[in-house]
Amino acid sequence: MQGFCPLSLSKWIGEALEGSGWSVLEILEGVERGDFYLFMHNEGCMVGEFIVSPRHKAMHIFAAGGTLKAMSDLGPTVEAFGRLHNCDMTCATGRKGWLRYARKHGYSPGEPVIWKEL
Repeated sequence: MQGFCPLSLSKWIGEALEGSGWSVLEILEGVERGDFYLFMHNEGCMVGEFIVSPRHKAMHIFAAGGTLKAMSDLGPTVEAFGRLHNCDMTCATGRKGWLRYARKHGYSPGEPVIWKEL
C-alpha cells in the first residue's frame, strides 16, 4: 500500500484508543488471532469486530484513526465486509465528535455506551 508505514498504523490506532483502556499491542494481537479486523488505507485505519445477538449480527467499528478521507474511503469496504459475513448492520463506538461525520454517511445515533470494569 503506497504511503503506508507501520508507525503510522500504531499512531492512528493509538489515537483512536485514547481513554479506552486498550493498548495498540492488544489490538494487533487480536487482529493476528482473528478476533478483530483491520481495515487499512494509506491515510488511516479502522478496527472492527463482529457482535452477534439474537436479533442482529453487526460489523462493529471500535477504533478509527487518520484523515476523514480515509474514513470515507474505508466506509464502503467495511460495509461490504460486513455483508459478506452476513451482518445486517454496521455500528461504531467512538467519541461524540464522530456523530456529525457519521450522520453524513447514513448512520443514526444509538443509545449511549456506558461501561464498568469487573
